[in-house]
Parts: sequence; C-alpha cells; structure tokens
Amino acid sequence: MTLISTLKRLLDPLYGIPETAREEFVAWYRQARVPQIRYVAFLTTVLYLIYAATEQNVAGEQQGLRLFVHGVLVSAALLAVGVMSFYSAWYRPMLWLLSTAPIGAVAANLYFNSQQGDFAYYVPEIYLNLMWTFTVSGLALRQATLTASISVLLILAVTLGSSLEPGVQRLHLVWILACVSFGFLSAFVLEKAHKTMFLNQSRLALSASIDGLTGLWNRARIDQFFAEEVARANRYGTPFSLILIDIDHFKSVNDTHGHTVGDTVLRQFAALLRDNVRSVDKVGRLGGEEFLIVLPEANEQQAQAAARTLQQRINGFDFDTVCRRTASFGVTQFLAEEGLHSMLERVDRALYRAKENGRNRIEAL
Repeated sequence: MTLISTLKRLLDPLYGIPETAREEFVAWYRQARVPQIRYVAFLTTVLYLIYAATEQNVAGEQQGLRLFVHGVLVSAALLAVGVMSFYSAWYRPMLWLLSTAPIGAVAANLYFNSQQGDFAYYVPEIYLNLMWTFTVSGLALRQATLTASISVLLILAVTLGSSLEPGVQRLHLVWILACVSFGFLSAFVLEKAHKTMFLNQSRLALSASIDGLTGLWNRARIDQFFAEEVARANRYGTPFSLILIDIDHFKSVNDTHGHTVGDTVLRQFAALLRDNVRSVDKVGRLGGEEFLIVLPEANEQQAQAAARTLQQRINGFDFDTVCRRTASFGVTQFLAEEGLHSMLERVDRALYRAKENGRNRIEAL
C-alpha cells in the first residue's frame, strides 16, 4: 500500500465507498456537526473576550492592537461562524471561516509574543488551538488536518529560531507533537464512529424500505416515491406516470403448485420488472401479485411504451415450474393539481378494465 493511499484511508472516512453514499454521508455528517460548531463557536467567542480582557493586565506592549485582534477580529469571526450555522445557505463560508480562524489566531500569537521574554506564558494558547482544531471545532478530519498543518508550519517556522531556550524548545516540540497526535487520533476515531453510525442507519433504512420476498421497494417506500413525484409535478409542472401490474390467475399457481413455487414466480417476475425499466423508474410491490411502477418525467405514451416492453418480456419468459405467465397493465399520467388518491384510483380502474377485457392487456385512463 502506497503512502498516498494510506493517507487517503486515514483522512477519508468513506474511502472505497461509492460516490452516491459518499455524498449522502458528507451532507449527513455536516448536518450532524452543525450544533457542535454553533455552540463551540459561541463558547470560544466568550473565552476569547475573557482572554482579551485579561491580556490587557498582563501584556506590556501593543495592548490596543492585542485587544483589537483578540477581542474584535477573532471573536467576531467565531461569532459569525455561530450565526451562520443557523442558515444552510451559509454553510460553505462558515466552514471556510472556521478553518481559517485558528490559523489567524496562531499567527497573531506568534506575532505578538514570539520575540518576548514571556513567550512561555502565551504559548499554551497555541497548544490549545491545535487541540481545539481537531477535537472541538467541529471540522471534518480532512479540514482539521489541513488547518492544523498550516498552523504547525507557522509555529515551527517562527519558534525554531531564537524564540525559546534550547531545552525549552525541545519540550515545546514535544507538546506540539502530543497536541497534534492526540488531536488527530481523537478526530479520526470520532469520524470513524460517525461513519459506522451512518452506514448502520443506511442499512436499517434500506431494509425497512425493501420487500423481503422480491427485493423491490415495499408498499411504504413506493408510496413515498409516488408522493414525492406528485409534489414535484405540482411544483414544477413535470409529467410523470404510473403503471399498475397484476399477474394473471396467480392464485391458481399457489393452489396448483404451492406457495414455494408461487414465491419463485414472484421473485422472477420482480426481476423482469426491475431489469426492463429505466434506472430512474421506481418499481415496488404493493402486496400479493400486484406491482406499481413510478415513471418520473414520462407521459402516458411513454408509459404505455414501457408497459408494452414489459409485456413482451413477461410473455416470452419461462418461469420455473409454471412456464409462461401473463400480466394485466393499467397506465395513467398525472393531471395538474391532482391528489394521490385520485391518481391511484384511476390507474386501478385502468387495471380493472384490462382484466375485464380479457387480461394480458394494457389499458390507459
């Protein structure tokens, strides 16, 4: 394993995970960290105001500039982070400000104190800054590592000179190493724990949305997809359609061959539906031998074409034990400002008409 791949594994909590899951995790993790960022930013603002006031009684030089930097600039930046955390549109600049504020605080500390004889009294702020960046700030591991690395480079560039006595300097380096290593390890473990929590929640959510027999979306999830499409169509005026499918004379399969054979037919039928629709189409099992397909951005003609394709695949497929089976199809398109129940009722009537007219048919209403 190369050094680059090792670093990627360390800094990326979803290394090797598909891009869709990665995007979902980033959004989920950011939302999970927002309360921490908010309250830490407000608390740190208060602490910096106290520090700025106390510094006026200790520092012998540049008191006005120190008060402006610590009491105004750093405090205002942290306060702005806390305020921006309430508005999702401001998350990106919030994270940018949260990433740069610690670097600015370190730079200010070094500028004011590195050449002073009492630098040792002020250097704990630097150590706390490094720990804060990793473990308290709410930054993701990758962002925290970048921020802390820039801060460490600044610290080393200034303090490896004549800022500290040789013995104290070695102790200073040990403290920096300890802060970075403990901070990185804590942030790494925390982010890994969030990854595990996210993946477990995703698995639970998926299992709760899948029909156990066929692997299609279950009734609750397909109803949710349907409701989302209704809301989107009402908002943007985009078309969408439904296909309701029922396996013809399925009861005779169970009565003649048993439920084990019937379950096999249902699984094979579900695979035919799933494999012969678009990737954006949602296929669900409503119950028994009845299936519903939600076709986003498809009008009635396109839905009928999709139904004909499915009909051909079903009619030409040899199911285990029972060989050929057929199905009846009801098709309908969403009408403006229509509700869920009226559209479901209409597609159900279309399916009923297909059965009444001899089955193995496609009817549209």
